Amino acid sequence: MNAFDYIALDLKGKRQKGTIMSSSPRDARDALRSRQLVILKIVQAKSKDQSISNFIKLRVKHKNLTQITRQLSILIDASTPVEEALKITALQFKNNIVKTILLSVRSQVMEGLKLSDALKSHPTTFSRLYIAMVASGETSGRLASVLGRLADDLEKAQKIKQKIRGATAYPTVLSVVALIIVVILMVAVVPKVVQQFDSFGQDLPTLTKVVIGLSEWMQRWGLFLLIITFTFFLILLRLFKKKSFRLRWDKMLLSLPVISKMTKDMNAARFARTMSGLVDSGTPILTALEVSSHTLQNSVMQKAVIDASLKVREGLTINNALRDANVFPQIVVQMISGGEVSGDLSGMLAKSAEYLEEEFSSSIDIFLSLLEPLIIILLAGVILLIIGAIFMPILQLNTLIV
Repeated sequence: MNAFDYIALDLKGKRQKGTIMSSSPRDARDALRSRQLVILKIVQAKSKDQSISNFIKLRVKHKNLTQITRQLSILIDASTPVEEALKITALQFKNNIVKTILLSVRSQVMEGLKLSDALKSHPTTFSRLYIAMVASGETSGRLASVLGRLADDLEKAQKIKQKIRGATAYPTVLSVVALIIVVILMVAVVPKVVQQFDSFGQDLPTLTKVVIGLSEWMQRWGLFLLIITFTFFLILLRLFKKKSFRLRWDKMLLSLPVISKMTKDMNAARFARTMSGLVDSGTPILTALEVSSHTLQNSVMQKAVIDASLKVREGLTINNALRDANVFPQIVVQMISGGEVSGDLSGMLAKSAEYLEEEFSSSIDIFLSLLEPLIIILLAGVILLIIGAIFMPILQLNTLIV
């Protein structure tokens, strides 16, 4: 459905302006004529919703989207009409941009669009998965329960994100602080101490010479090194946009001992939970596979699902198609196999998602418990080495004096 702006005359000759939703200009003209309007001009409207949505991407929080979904689920379950549910939900938000989004969707629903079609006007706010699940809920007549499940999934996804952020925040801050201390020691402290060493007139220990050499190199080339590092990261970001490089990178991640398990568990959990929701809401298997593939952050696993969907289209079972890819945890393949046999594919996928989420959480905790002391020991060792190199000549001088 598209929006068309029109200018027309009514039966009294009065000029009318407005917007009408229609699948084509011809259908829009027919609809206006049925209202007994004489069309003067009709053009496809510029999509304001798209620009609004792009702006909202920067402002709408994951938490707000969860609240919207949960509220709509409760209201629709209480037999509230969709357009009224959207209005009530919009009025509960103080954020004017969120209100604009919801009221924009409501206006399109009142024009005759289905909720899923109206959500497509805001692709940066409502993902393909979100829209697909809403569409399947509308088709099956279970929109309230589908929205409730979507809200549950959004909450679980947020918890996983928070877990990852929490796992990386402390080591990152610790590393940055330690790096700043090392730079200050090498650029500000060591040069001043060197001046004192020159007056000693004695041969310096090897470790001290190495540290002084590194200090002089950092003073001379430090800025250049910073520029090179910044440029390297910019190039790396550009390379990540290329599918071939991203595929090689993700393949490498899947080959690393600890990272591989966490990557597989996290991605497989998202895939299983998404598939479970789509299958439960009545989405065809092939559509569910295609939509679920977009939730995978690892491009190797994403490609495996896309390839698997082609094999399923040819008649292969899902579990055999994914087993051939050899990138998904065996628990997922086995649970899918059990679900296909028992006829409870959605339930088995949900169970495997819960298991993998717990495994991922445990892996993060173990990884963090090992990483934090390792970083502390490593950085403390570097700092002590620099301090030791500074004090060694002083101690050597004291020994000579004694």
